[in-house]
Amino acid sequence: MTSFASQIWTLTQGRQITGKTHLVLQALASFQGHRGLFPSHESIAARAGCSTRTVIRALETAYRLGIVERTRQRQRVSGRICNGANRYRLIVKPLEQAKAAAAHAAQRLREALARRKQAFLSKCQNGSGTNFQSNLFNADPLSAAGMSRHDLITWCESVGYRGRT
Repeated sequence: MTSFASQIWTLTQGRQITGKTHLVLQALASFQGHRGLFPSHESIAARAGCSTRTVIRALETAYRLGIVERTRQRQRVSGRICNGANRYRLIVKPLEQAKAAAAHAAQRLREALARRKQAFLSKCQNGSGTNFQSNLFNADPLSAAGMSRHDLITWCESVGYRGRT
């Protein structure tokens, strides 16, 4: 039994991953060759006997736990850049697992912030296509709360806020 196989067995017994995730990770590990590890979701699903969506969910769990690392490949096809096959790396060492899990969490956070920024900017669009700014961003004598600058400073001092106003 390899160390990766024993690791996923331990995770299954500790109920950190499901039986389906266990099967998917075993199927992924079975593709390991001298050139690397880059099977498609469909080929992993066929070998594990489950759906492609189950494979995607299982791999997402593995990324979150830090036991598998994904590198996305880009290919040039007919002059256009397209997504290629993902390359995977099975991680056994605990320190590398923590680094991979942190990198995955940071990437998810960046993606969520980008989506949130895009949603905010789309809400700030008015009919003419230029950015519309609320009172919060304008240099009016009134703040977004409808208070004058002096009233806002007084209110901030009353709640104990000591930052810049």
